[in-house]
Amino acid sequence: MPKAPHDPLVRSREVRRVLVQVLVVNLAVVVLKVFAFLSSNALSVAAEVMHTTLDAANNVLALAIAHVAAQEPDEQHPYGHRKFETLGALLLAGVLSITVFELFTAALRRIAADVPPRVVATPLTIGIMVIAILINLFVTAFESRRGRALGSDLLLADAAHTRSDVLTTFGVLASLGVVAAGVPGVDPWISMAVAAVIAYTGWQIIRRTVPVLVDERAVDPGRIQRVAEHHEAVFSCYGIRSRGRPGEIFAELTIALDPDLDVSRAHAIADDVERSVALEVRAREVVVHVEPVG
Repeated sequence: MPKAPHDPLVRSREVRRVLVQVLVVNLAVVVLKVFAFLSSNALSVAAEVMHTTLDAANNVLALAIAHVAAQEPDEQHPYGHRKFETLGALLLAGVLSITVFELFTAALRRIAADVPPRVVATPLTIGIMVIAILINLFVTAFESRRGRALGSDLLLADAAHTRSDVLTTFGVLASLGVVAAGVPGVDPWISMAVAAVIAYTGWQIIRRTVPVLVDERAVDPGRIQRVAEHHEAVFSCYGIRSRGRPGEIFAELTIALDPDLDVSRAHAIADDVERSVALEVRAREVVVHVEPVG
C-alpha cells in the first residue's frame, strides 16, 4: 500500500483535490437523477436524488474539514489536527441518519395513502439509473484507493457513502422493474430498503471512527514489546500505550536499561528503540522513557 505523504500540506491538498473531483461528479449525477424522478414520480428515485445530493453536501463539508485537519500542531492542539478529519467522518454518519429518517417517513406516508401516486418506469429513468451505477462504481473505486493511499478517514467514509449509493440504485432499478410489471405499490417498500442500506453505511463509519476519537489502543502492546526488547541493551519493556490510526499512531513505552550506563548511551539506545518501533507500526511519534533495570 502506498504511504501517505509526510507533509500535511501536501496530503491535505491531495485529499481536497479528490473531494473536488468527486463533488463535480456527484453534482452531475444529481442532475441526471432529478430528470429520472420527474419522468417517473417514483419515491425510490426521489430517495436516490436525496442520497446523491447528500453525497455532494458531504463533499463540501469534507473540504472544509480537510483544510482544518491539515494545520500544523499548535499550543492548543499539540498532537495536530488530524482528529478533525475523523470527527468529520463521524458527522457524515450523523447526516446519514437524517436521510434515513426522511426516507422512512416518506415511505410510510405513501403506504398509508388511500390512493397511491402514479409511478411510471420510463426508459429514460431506467437508463439514467444504469448510468448512475456505472459512475458511482468508478467513483467508489477511485476514492477508496486514494483514501487508503493518503490514510484519510474522510475519503474512506465518503467512499463508503458512495458505495451505498451503488447498492441503493440497484434497489431502485429493481423497484422500477416491478413497477413496469404492474405493481406500483412496491415503490415505498424499496425506498425503505434504500434507507436501511444508508443506515448500515452510517453504522460502518461509526465503527471505524469512534475508536480513534476515544483513543482506543492502536497497536497490540506485545508487538511493540517484541520490537523494543529485540535491542540487545534493553532488559525489558513495559508501560506501553498507543492511540491513533495507521500512519498517525502515537506510542509511549518504558525500557529498562543497565543502571551503570551513562546518560548519552541511554539516550542513544532510546533513540534506536523509537526509530525501530516507529518503523514497525508506522507511528508518527514514539516516546521512550528510560528506567534502570530492577
